[in-house]
Amino acid sequence: MPDSGARVMITAAGTVTAQSLIKALREDGRTTFIAAGDMDPFNATKAFVDEFVLLPRADDGAFAQACFAAAQRLKIDIFVPLIVESEFLPLDGARELFESIGCRLLVPPRDIVVRTADKLTFASFLREIGVPGPATQTYREDIRLEQFPVYLKPRRGSGSIGTARVDSAHSLHETARGRRDLIVQEAIAGAEFTVDCFAAEPGRVVAAVPRERIAIKAGVSVKGRTYRHPLIEGIAREVVEKSGLQGPANVQGMLRTDGTFAIIEMNPRFSGTLALTTAAGINFASLLIDMVEGNAIPDLLGRHEGGLTMMRYWSEVFEDSSAHIRIGTPLRY
Repeated sequence: MPDSGARVMITAAGTVTAQSLIKALREDGRTTFIAAGDMDPFNATKAFVDEFVLLPRADDGAFAQACFAAAQRLKIDIFVPLIVESEFLPLDGARELFESIGCRLLVPPRDIVVRTADKLTFASFLREIGVPGPATQTYREDIRLEQFPVYLKPRRGSGSIGTARVDSAHSLHETARGRRDLIVQEAIAGAEFTVDCFAAEPGRVVAAVPRERIAIKAGVSVKGRTYRHPLIEGIAREVVEKSGLQGPANVQGMLRTDGTFAIIEMNPRFSGTLALTTAAGINFASLLIDMVEGNAIPDLLGRHEGGLTMMRYWSEVFEDSSAHIRIGTPLRY
């Protein structure tokens, strides 16, 4: 990486995750150029980056090549895709291309991507390492369940898309009608938490920041609060360390009323509520740059601010007929 600073490109620019990561990079201050790519040209993130790149859909066979071409043209040092299920595997196949131009592609090894994206495989992984999680099994028409409610979910997917909570066998089969590749998962009662984790190297997590998901819309937390909770931090850390991941991850779980914590899923990427973790004193963008540069990364476990509450609100970006962009008038107090 040049001494003048990092040049970073992020995909899925229209997501709140991209906006949170851009804010964290700006706060770190070592990034001299930020590009963002997305398949939708109507994108508010245009207002906050140095260049916007229109990309094909991630399921388009040209997606990985288009990402590489943008990285090559813009002299990108660090390329950060954000959508595990659709972007990571196509880009994994283009890893050598990125390496050939000295660009660090932040995509975990294929086995980690597959293990965490597949809910049935991940449930098996949790059992293997002895970490508690909800009972999970493949949906079948002849399935017999002793207890409801349960969740019916796509075996692969994110953002709660296609997920339904069902309260009876009849509802389960009606909801599953016409669908394939589903799993049935125990519904665990309790408070929902996400833990933002960062592994400086495989087997060494240096940060684990739990936050309660107070309110959720379309699978994204819109209200949340950080906690200092050694039990939750320790369990999330164990899952990430035993996965062999290097880099960011978010681990989701439920804190039961009896004080036990059950892991639901792990996503090997930055979270949609990264802004709250940054505000709590742990900047994952700084950890990312240090990791890529090979700098020593200290143990930051337990050093975040607990009790910090986030409440999100709407704002606007305007683009005129000449493609000039301006930010809407901010709220004043």
